[in-house]
Amino acid sequence: MGEAVRIGLVTSVGRTLDGFFPQIVSRLSSQGFVVTSASGSHSDLPDWTPLAGFTQRPSPALVSAVRALRAWSRTHQHDVVVTNTATASAIVRLAGLSAPVVYFCHGLHWGRESDPRALPWRIVERGLLRRTAGVITINSDDQAWFERHHAPHVHRLPGGVGVPLADFPRSAVPDAAELRLVWIGDFTPRKRPEQALAVVEHLVGAGVPVTLRMLGDGPLIDTVREQIRARGLADVVRADGRASAAAALAEASALLHTATWEGLPRVALEAAAVGRWTYGFDVKGLRDAPLVRLAPDGDAAALARRIADDVAAGTVRSVPDVRDRLGVDAAADGIAAALLDVLGRPAPASAGPVLPDAG
Repeated sequence: MGEAVRIGLVTSVGRTLDGFFPQIVSRLSSQGFVVTSASGSHSDLPDWTPLAGFTQRPSPALVSAVRALRAWSRTHQHDVVVTNTATASAIVRLAGLSAPVVYFCHGLHWGRESDPRALPWRIVERGLLRRTAGVITINSDDQAWFERHHAPHVHRLPGGVGVPLADFPRSAVPDAAELRLVWIGDFTPRKRPEQALAVVEHLVGAGVPVTLRMLGDGPLIDTVREQIRARGLADVVRADGRASAAAALAEASALLHTATWEGLPRVALEAAAVGRWTYGFDVKGLRDAPLVRLAPDGDAAALARRIADDVAAGTVRSVPDVRDRLGVDAAADGIAAALLDVLGRPAPASAGPVLPDAG
């Protein structure tokens, strides 16, 4: 690779760095890249720097945030800066850094481009493309949007940020009398947890023995718990709050996912690693997950029929092994290849799966 490439990695908050990037940074470092990171709140990543004024939402501290960002990048003499999360990506691209900026997009903030609520986001993102040297994205819808609007150096990681496979070992689908579904996510309007109840209601009505365990927290959890009682589902559905996703997936027959849109849902990748199908709606992001069974968006009855048919056919227990596509190393190698493409340098022989700009 020649002289080491100095990469800066910036997110709004430290928990994003800690949640997605430790193994990626370790892999890049082992390949000779020099990676330094920064965010507005604490991170445990090595070579991390706090940035004054960086928050998850725009704030009056923007001037100090830009000043801190410029000083940090100048100190580390970055060859390229990778930015992730909406607010951070906007600040970094507007800051006028001397290093090229690559936007690692975990999901453009809309499900359907035709949704009028997406118009402000689309306007902002189109303006920021003029200050973007490259894009790494994780679903086909966002990739197509960036390419349609002539973003430079668009790459897609088909396995997203990857799954720490040691934490999600593959296991056999439980040999249980009932179908054991698990729903894992935030109890928010975008995740539509009430749709999971509707699916189970249809399955019960069709005579399919089923249970549903819901994991997570959020503003709708009390509403969902009340709906469980009101719909007469207390014997088959429980909302347990937060718990281990790996253990829950190992105990489940399949994952139920009901969001309006996603970047590329990490939980669906984790389910695939464990060896479970994900059942959900045909929406942005989820349709690109490796092991999904889909129904038209919002049609809980159709999704329940899809699940019931798969139970009857035995498909729910017959799950291909796709773990070789899901590891964090593959994600890190794809990121490396994308960054070297932006810099005009050859990719290393270890470069993993990455889908290049179709243009």
